[in-house]
Amino acid sequence: MQFCIKWAALFGRLKTDIQSIRAQIPALASCTYLNCGTFGPTPTTVADEAVRLTRLIETKGPYDRDVNDEILGLFEHSRRDFAKYVGASPDEIALTRNVSDGINIVASGFDWSPGDEVIITNEEHPSGSLPFLNLAERYGIQVKLLKFQTNVEQLIADLDNLLSDKTKLVFLSHVSTVDGARLPAKEVGEFLKPKNIPYMLDGAHAVGQFPVSMEDLGCDFYAGCGHKWLLCQQGTGFLYVANDWITRLKTSWVGWGMTEDYDLDSLSYTSLKTAQRFEFGTRYWATHASAVKALEFHNSIGPENIYTRSHDLANQLKRRLVDIPGITIKTPMNRMDSTGIVCFSTSGLNHPEPGNWLWKNHRILTAHNPDTKSMRIATAFYLLEDEIDLLADKLSELA
Repeated sequence: MQFCIKWAALFGRLKTDIQSIRAQIPALASCTYLNCGTFGPTPTTVADEAVRLTRLIETKGPYDRDVNDEILGLFEHSRRDFAKYVGASPDEIALTRNVSDGINIVASGFDWSPGDEVIITNEEHPSGSLPFLNLAERYGIQVKLLKFQTNVEQLIADLDNLLSDKTKLVFLSHVSTVDGARLPAKEVGEFLKPKNIPYMLDGAHAVGQFPVSMEDLGCDFYAGCGHKWLLCQQGTGFLYVANDWITRLKTSWVGWGMTEDYDLDSLSYTSLKTAQRFEFGTRYWATHASAVKALEFHNSIGPENIYTRSHDLANQLKRRLVDIPGITIKTPMNRMDSTGIVCFSTSGLNHPEPGNWLWKNHRILTAHNPDTKSMRIATAFYLLEDEIDLLADKLSELA
Protein backbone atom coordinates (compact mmCIF):
# COMPACT_ATOMS: atom_id res chain seq x y z
CA MET A 1 0.00 0.00 0.00
CA GLN A 2 1.20 3.49 -0.83
CA PHE A 3 0.77 6.14 1.83
CA CYS A 4 0.68 9.83 1.11
CA ILE A 5 3.94 11.38 2.31
CA LYS A 6 4.29 15.12 2.79
CA TRP A 7 6.84 17.45 4.28
CA ALA A 8 5.76 19.44 7.30
CA ALA A 9 7.86 22.60 7.02
CA LEU A 10 6.78 23.78 10.46
CA PHE A 11 8.40 20.81 12.18
CA GLY A 12 11.11 20.21 9.58
CA ARG A 13 10.60 16.45 9.51
CA LEU A 14 8.71 13.80 7.59
CA LYS A 15 5.11 13.17 8.60
CA THR A 16 2.62 10.67 7.21
CA ASP A 17 -0.98 11.04 6.19
CA ILE A 18 -2.59 9.76 9.39
CA GLN A 19 -6.09 9.65 7.94
CA SER A 20 -4.93 7.27 5.20
CA ILE A 21 -3.41 5.03 7.85
CA ARG A 22 -6.44 5.18 10.13
CA ALA A 23 -8.71 4.12 7.27
CA GLN A 24 -6.87 0.79 7.28
CA ILE A 25 -7.60 0.09 10.97
CA PRO A 26 -11.37 -0.52 11.45
CA ALA A 27 -11.36 -0.41 15.27
CA LEU A 28 -10.45 3.29 15.18
CA ALA A 29 -13.84 4.16 13.71
CA SER A 30 -15.74 2.92 16.77
CA CYS A 31 -13.66 4.22 19.69
CA THR A 32 -10.66 6.20 20.82
CA TYR A 33 -8.13 3.37 21.05
CA LEU A 34 -5.51 4.23 23.68
CA ASN A 35 -4.55 0.71 24.74
CA CYS A 36 -2.27 -0.87 22.17
CA GLY A 37 0.03 -1.43 25.15
CA THR A 38 -2.23 -4.42 25.82
CA PHE A 39 -3.49 -5.33 22.34
CA GLY A 40 -3.04 -3.30 19.19
CA PRO A 41 -5.90 -2.83 16.72
CA THR A 42 -5.40 -5.00 13.65
CA PRO A 43 -5.22 -3.42 10.18
CA THR A 44 -7.65 -4.75 7.58
CA THR A 45 -4.85 -6.18 5.44
CA VAL A 46 -3.63 -8.28 8.38
CA ALA A 47 -7.07 -9.58 9.37
CA ASP A 48 -7.97 -10.33 5.74
CA GLU A 49 -4.75 -12.31 5.26
CA ALA A 50 -5.35 -14.32 8.43
CA VAL A 51 -8.90 -15.15 7.29
CA ARG A 52 -7.69 -16.07 3.80
CA LEU A 53 -5.02 -18.39 5.13
CA THR A 54 -7.38 -19.96 7.68
CA ARG A 55 -9.92 -20.73 4.97
CA LEU A 56 -7.16 -22.12 2.79
CA ILE A 57 -5.96 -24.43 5.55
CA GLU A 58 -9.41 -25.53 6.69
CA THR A 59 -10.92 -26.10 3.25
CA LYS A 60 -7.99 -27.74 1.49
CA GLY A 61 -6.17 -29.16 4.49
CA PRO A 62 -2.81 -28.04 5.82
CA TYR A 63 -0.99 -30.84 4.04
CA ASP A 64 -2.32 -30.09 0.60
CA ARG A 65 1.01 -29.67 -1.21
CA ASP A 66 0.29 -26.18 -2.51
CA VAL A 67 -1.17 -25.01 0.81
CA ASN A 68 1.74 -26.43 2.76
CA ASP A 69 4.27 -24.72 0.49
CA GLU A 70 2.53 -21.35 0.75
CA ILE A 71 1.98 -21.44 4.51
CA LEU A 72 5.47 -22.63 5.38
CA GLY A 73 6.91 -20.11 2.93
CA LEU A 74 5.07 -17.28 4.68
CA PHE A 75 6.10 -18.69 8.06
CA GLU A 76 9.75 -18.36 7.07
CA HIS A 77 9.02 -14.97 5.50
CA SER A 78 7.75 -13.89 8.92
CA ARG A 79 10.97 -15.12 10.53
CA ARG A 80 13.07 -13.17 8.03
CA ASP A 81 10.98 -10.02 8.52
CA PHE A 82 11.23 -10.13 12.31
CA ALA A 83 14.97 -10.72 11.99
CA LYS A 84 15.41 -7.78 9.66
CA TYR A 85 13.28 -5.57 11.87
CA VAL A 86 15.55 -6.09 14.90
CA GLY A 87 18.84 -6.35 13.02
CA ALA A 88 19.42 -10.07 13.49
CA SER A 89 19.97 -13.14 11.34
CA PRO A 90 16.93 -15.35 10.61
CA ASP A 91 18.89 -18.19 12.18
CA GLU A 92 18.82 -16.26 15.48
CA ILE A 93 15.02 -15.93 15.53
CA ALA A 94 12.57 -18.41 17.03
CA LEU A 95 8.89 -17.74 16.34
CA THR A 96 6.85 -17.80 19.54
CA ARG A 97 3.31 -16.99 20.64
CA ASN A 98 4.30 -14.04 22.84
CA VAL A 99 6.97 -12.59 25.12
CA SER A 100 6.01 -15.01 27.91
CA ASP A 101 7.04 -17.91 25.67
CA GLY A 102 10.41 -16.34 25.00
CA ILE A 103 11.16 -15.61 28.65
CA ASN A 104 10.24 -19.13 29.72
CA ILE A 105 12.36 -20.69 26.98
CA VAL A 106 15.41 -18.79 28.20
CA ALA A 107 14.66 -19.19 31.92
CA SER A 108 14.36 -22.95 31.53
CA GLY A 109 17.41 -23.18 29.27
CA PHE A 110 20.03 -22.81 32.01
CA ASP A 111 21.31 -25.51 34.35
CA TRP A 112 20.27 -23.95 37.66
CA SER A 113 21.73 -24.90 41.01
CA PRO A 114 20.77 -23.81 44.54
CA GLY A 115 22.30 -20.40 45.25
CA ASP A 116 22.50 -19.29 41.60
CA GLU A 117 21.34 -15.71 41.16
CA VAL A 118 19.27 -13.87 38.58
CA ILE A 119 18.77 -10.10 38.58
CA ILE A 120 15.46 -8.57 37.45
CA THR A 121 14.00 -5.09 37.94
CA ASN A 122 11.42 -4.06 40.49
CA GLU A 123 9.01 -3.08 37.68
CA GLU A 124 8.68 -6.37 35.83
CA HIS A 125 5.39 -7.60 34.41
CA PRO A 126 4.28 -10.90 36.03
CA SER A 127 5.36 -12.67 32.84
CA GLY A 128 8.85 -11.33 33.46
CA SER A 129 9.10 -12.20 37.13
CA LEU A 130 7.08 -15.40 37.57
CA PRO A 131 9.41 -17.64 35.50
CA PHE A 132 12.26 -16.75 37.85
CA LEU A 133 10.18 -16.95 41.02
CA ASN A 134 9.18 -20.40 39.81
CA LEU A 135 12.86 -21.31 39.44
CA ALA A 136 13.45 -20.09 42.98
CA GLU A 137 10.78 -22.52 44.21
CA ARG A 138 12.03 -25.43 42.13
CA TYR A 139 15.81 -25.06 42.32
CA GLY A 140 16.50 -22.69 45.18
CA ILE A 141 17.94 -19.90 43.08
CA GLN A 142 17.97 -16.34 44.41
CA VAL A 143 16.11 -13.54 42.63
CA LYS A 144 17.59 -10.07 43.19
CA LEU A 145 15.69 -6.87 42.47
CA LEU A 146 17.31 -3.96 40.63
CA LYS A 147 15.60 -0.59 40.84
CA PHE A 148 14.37 0.39 37.36
CA GLN A 149 15.72 3.83 36.55
CA THR A 150 16.83 5.90 33.59
CA ASN A 151 19.91 7.47 35.19
CA VAL A 152 22.70 5.49 33.53
CA GLU A 153 25.39 6.03 36.15
CA GLN A 154 23.15 5.11 39.08
CA LEU A 155 21.63 2.13 37.26
CA ILE A 156 25.06 0.70 36.44
CA ALA A 157 26.29 1.34 39.99
CA ASP A 158 23.25 -0.42 41.48
CA LEU A 159 23.63 -3.32 39.06
CA ASP A 160 27.32 -3.64 39.87
CA ASN A 161 26.49 -3.85 43.57
CA LEU A 162 24.08 -6.74 42.91
CA LEU A 163 26.45 -8.78 40.77
CA SER A 164 28.36 -11.69 42.25
CA ASP A 165 30.16 -14.80 41.09
CA LYS A 166 26.75 -16.52 41.43
CA THR A 167 25.00 -14.24 38.90
CA LYS A 168 23.79 -16.45 36.06
CA LEU A 169 21.48 -14.06 34.18
CA VAL A 170 20.49 -10.39 34.11
CA PHE A 171 16.91 -9.96 32.86
CA LEU A 172 15.51 -6.45 32.37
CA SER A 173 12.55 -4.80 30.68
CA HIS A 174 13.52 -2.55 27.78
CA VAL A 175 10.51 -0.36 28.58
CA SER A 176 8.80 -0.36 31.98
CA THR A 177 5.20 -1.54 31.97
CA VAL A 178 4.71 0.44 35.20
CA ASP A 179 5.62 3.94 34.06
CA GLY A 180 6.68 3.72 30.40
CA ALA A 181 10.28 4.70 31.15
CA ARG A 182 12.95 3.58 28.69
CA LEU A 183 15.86 1.63 30.13
CA PRO A 184 19.38 2.63 29.00
CA ALA A 185 19.68 -0.92 27.67
CA LYS A 186 22.67 -0.32 25.40
CA GLU A 187 24.77 0.98 28.28
CA VAL A 188 23.83 -2.06 30.38
CA GLY A 189 24.94 -4.31 27.53
CA GLU A 190 28.27 -2.51 27.27
CA PHE A 191 28.77 -2.93 31.02
CA LEU A 192 27.90 -6.63 31.12
CA LYS A 193 29.65 -7.80 27.94
CA PRO A 194 33.24 -7.80 29.35
CA LYS A 195 31.96 -9.67 32.41
CA ASN A 196 30.52 -12.49 30.25
CA ILE A 197 27.22 -12.37 32.13
CA PRO A 198 24.19 -13.43 30.02
CA TYR A 199 21.84 -10.51 29.37
CA MET A 200 18.18 -10.70 28.34
CA LEU A 201 15.67 -7.96 27.53
CA ASP A 202 11.86 -8.00 27.57
CA GLY A 203 10.89 -6.01 24.49
CA ALA A 204 7.10 -6.19 24.83
CA HIS A 205 6.73 -2.40 24.89
CA ALA A 206 9.74 -1.57 22.73
CA VAL A 207 9.27 -3.49 19.47
CA GLY A 208 7.03 -1.41 17.23
CA GLN A 209 7.45 1.74 19.31
CA PHE A 210 10.98 2.66 18.29
CA PRO A 211 13.78 1.11 16.20
CA VAL A 212 15.49 -1.80 17.94
CA SER A 213 18.88 -3.27 17.02
CA MET A 214 20.27 -6.41 18.61
CA GLU A 215 23.82 -5.45 17.68
CA ASP A 216 23.40 -2.01 19.22
CA LEU A 217 21.84 -3.36 22.44
CA GLY A 218 24.48 -6.06 22.94
CA CYS A 219 22.05 -8.49 24.57
CA ASP A 220 22.18 -12.26 24.34
CA PHE A 221 18.41 -12.81 24.35
CA TYR A 222 15.49 -10.58 23.41
CA ALA A 223 11.80 -11.49 23.61
CA GLY A 224 9.33 -9.51 21.53
CA CYS A 225 5.68 -9.71 20.52
CA GLY A 226 3.63 -8.58 17.57
CA HIS A 227 0.19 -8.11 19.11
CA LYS A 228 0.93 -4.77 20.80
CA TRP A 229 2.71 -1.98 18.94
CA LEU A 230 3.26 -3.89 15.70
CA LEU A 231 -0.50 -4.46 15.31
CA CYS A 232 -0.13 -8.17 14.51
CA GLN A 233 -2.71 -10.68 15.61
CA GLN A 234 -2.54 -12.34 19.00
CA GLY A 235 -0.24 -15.33 19.03
CA THR A 236 2.68 -13.71 17.22
CA GLY A 237 6.00 -13.26 18.95
CA PHE A 238 9.68 -13.94 18.54
CA LEU A 239 12.73 -14.79 20.59
CA TYR A 240 16.17 -13.58 19.55
CA VAL A 241 19.00 -15.87 20.64
CA ALA A 242 22.48 -14.60 19.83
CA ASN A 243 24.35 -16.96 17.55
CA ASP A 244 26.90 -17.98 20.17
CA TRP A 245 24.09 -18.99 22.54
CA ILE A 246 21.96 -21.07 20.17
CA THR A 247 23.56 -24.40 21.00
CA ARG A 248 24.49 -23.45 24.58
CA LEU A 249 20.95 -22.68 25.73
CA LYS A 250 19.25 -25.94 26.67
CA THR A 251 16.03 -27.00 24.91
CA SER A 252 13.66 -27.73 27.78
CA TRP A 253 10.54 -27.67 25.62
CA VAL A 254 10.95 -30.18 22.81
CA GLY A 255 8.82 -31.77 20.13
CA TRP A 256 8.15 -32.13 16.44
CA GLY A 257 9.85 -29.54 14.25
CA MET A 258 12.96 -28.79 16.31
CA THR A 259 15.22 -31.62 15.17
CA GLU A 260 17.40 -32.21 12.14
CA ASP A 261 17.76 -35.92 12.94
CA TYR A 262 15.46 -38.19 14.92
CA ASP A 263 15.59 -41.96 15.32
CA LEU A 264 13.39 -43.68 17.89
CA ASP A 265 14.98 -47.08 17.33
CA SER A 266 18.35 -45.78 18.50
CA LEU A 267 16.70 -43.43 21.02
CA SER A 268 18.57 -40.48 19.57
CA TYR A 269 17.93 -37.05 18.07
CA THR A 270 19.89 -34.00 17.01
CA SER A 271 18.47 -30.52 17.49
CA LEU A 272 18.60 -27.95 14.73
CA LYS A 273 21.62 -25.63 14.80
CA THR A 274 19.45 -22.51 14.52
CA ALA A 275 17.06 -20.81 16.92
CA GLN A 276 14.30 -22.86 15.30
CA ARG A 277 15.36 -25.57 17.79
CA PHE A 278 13.30 -23.60 20.34
CA GLU A 279 10.11 -24.05 18.30
CA PHE A 280 8.14 -27.23 18.70
CA GLY A 281 4.83 -28.82 17.82
CA THR A 282 2.05 -27.77 15.49
CA ARG A 283 1.44 -24.03 15.33
CA TYR A 284 -1.51 -21.98 14.20
CA TRP A 285 0.33 -21.17 11.02
CA ALA A 286 -2.12 -18.59 9.66
CA THR A 287 -1.42 -16.21 12.54
CA HIS A 288 2.33 -16.10 12.05
CA ALA A 289 1.99 -16.10 8.28
CA SER A 290 -0.27 -13.04 8.48
CA ALA A 291 2.41 -11.22 10.52
CA VAL A 292 4.12 -10.59 7.19
CA LYS A 293 1.31 -8.17 6.31
CA ALA A 294 1.55 -6.43 9.70
CA LEU A 295 5.27 -5.85 9.26
CA GLU A 296 4.68 -4.60 5.72
CA PHE A 297 2.10 -2.14 7.07
CA HIS A 298 4.48 -0.99 9.81
CA ASN A 299 7.49 -0.64 7.53
CA SER A 300 5.52 1.25 4.87
CA ILE A 301 4.97 4.02 7.43
CA GLY A 302 8.53 3.82 8.73
CA PRO A 303 9.77 2.98 12.25
CA GLU A 304 11.37 6.41 12.65
CA ASN A 305 8.15 8.17 11.64
CA ILE A 306 6.20 6.03 14.09
CA TYR A 307 8.68 6.77 16.87
CA THR A 308 8.55 10.52 16.25
CA ARG A 309 4.77 10.76 16.07
CA SER A 310 4.19 8.56 19.12
CA HIS A 311 6.59 10.70 21.15
CA ASP A 312 4.96 13.92 19.95
CA LEU A 313 1.54 12.66 21.04
CA ALA A 314 2.93 11.53 24.41
CA ASN A 315 4.41 14.96 25.01
CA GLN A 316 1.11 16.59 24.06
CA LEU A 317 -0.71 14.43 26.60
CA LYS A 318 1.81 15.11 29.37
CA ARG A 319 1.51 18.85 28.80
CA ARG A 320 -2.25 18.56 29.25
CA LEU A 321 -2.12 16.25 32.28
CA VAL A 322 0.11 18.50 34.37
CA ASP A 323 -2.73 21.03 34.49
CA ILE A 324 -5.37 18.57 35.76
CA PRO A 325 -5.81 18.52 39.56
CA GLY A 326 -5.80 15.04 41.05
CA ILE A 327 -3.46 13.54 38.46
CA THR A 328 0.20 12.74 39.13
CA ILE A 329 2.33 11.75 36.14
CA LYS A 330 4.65 8.77 36.72
CA THR A 331 6.31 8.74 33.30
CA PRO A 332 9.55 10.71 32.82
CA MET A 333 8.85 14.10 31.27
CA ASN A 334 11.98 14.30 29.12
CA ARG A 335 12.01 12.75 25.67
CA MET A 336 15.23 10.77 26.11
CA ASP A 337 13.95 8.64 28.99
CA SER A 338 10.33 8.21 27.92
CA THR A 339 8.33 6.43 25.24
CA GLY A 340 4.83 6.46 23.78
CA ILE A 341 3.47 5.21 27.09
CA VAL A 342 2.15 7.73 29.59
CA CYS A 343 1.33 6.46 33.08
CA PHE A 344 -0.26 8.48 35.85
CA SER A 345 -2.02 8.17 39.17
CA THR A 346 -5.79 8.76 39.23
CA SER A 347 -6.10 8.65 43.02
CA GLY A 348 -6.99 12.34 43.20
CA LEU A 349 -9.86 12.17 40.72
CA ASN A 350 -13.48 12.19 41.84
CA HIS A 351 -14.28 8.75 40.48
CA PRO A 352 -13.19 5.31 41.72
CA GLU A 353 -12.92 3.81 38.23
CA PRO A 354 -12.22 6.49 35.62
CA GLY A 355 -11.23 3.84 33.07
CA ASN A 356 -14.72 2.33 33.10
CA TRP A 357 -16.27 5.80 33.10
CA LEU A 358 -14.27 6.84 30.04
CA TRP A 359 -15.28 3.70 28.18
CA LYS A 360 -18.96 3.57 29.08
CA ASN A 361 -19.62 7.26 28.58
CA HIS A 362 -17.19 8.28 25.85
CA ARG A 363 -15.88 5.10 24.16
CA ILE A 364 -12.33 5.92 25.20
CA LEU A 365 -10.33 2.72 25.69
CA THR A 366 -7.54 2.92 28.26
CA ALA A 367 -5.66 0.58 30.61
CA HIS A 368 -6.72 1.41 34.17
CA ASN A 369 -6.06 -0.49 37.37
CA PRO A 370 -8.63 0.47 40.03
CA ASP A 371 -6.63 -1.29 42.74
CA THR A 372 -3.48 0.78 42.22
CA LYS A 373 -5.47 3.76 40.90
CA SER A 374 -3.16 4.09 37.93
CA MET A 375 -3.84 4.59 34.24
CA ARG A 376 -1.63 3.73 31.27
CA ILE A 377 -2.14 5.43 27.92
CA ALA A 378 -0.48 4.24 24.72
CA THR A 379 -0.05 7.22 22.41
CA ALA A 380 0.28 5.10 19.28
CA PHE A 381 1.18 6.67 15.95
CA TYR A 382 -2.33 6.23 14.50
CA LEU A 383 -3.99 8.56 17.02
CA LEU A 384 -5.16 12.08 16.29
CA GLU A 385 -4.18 15.12 18.30
CA ASP A 386 -7.90 15.72 18.86
CA GLU A 387 -8.18 12.31 20.55
CA ILE A 388 -5.41 13.21 22.99
CA ASP A 389 -7.23 16.43 23.81
CA LEU A 390 -10.52 14.55 24.19
CA LEU A 391 -8.99 12.28 26.83
CA ALA A 392 -7.56 15.23 28.73
CA ASP A 393 -10.84 17.12 28.54
CA LYS A 394 -12.82 14.20 29.92
CA LEU A 395 -10.34 13.55 32.73
CA SER A 396 -10.62 17.23 33.65
CA GLU A 397 -14.33 16.69 34.23
CA LEU A 398 -13.43 14.24 37.02
CA ALA A 399 -10.99 16.59 38.74
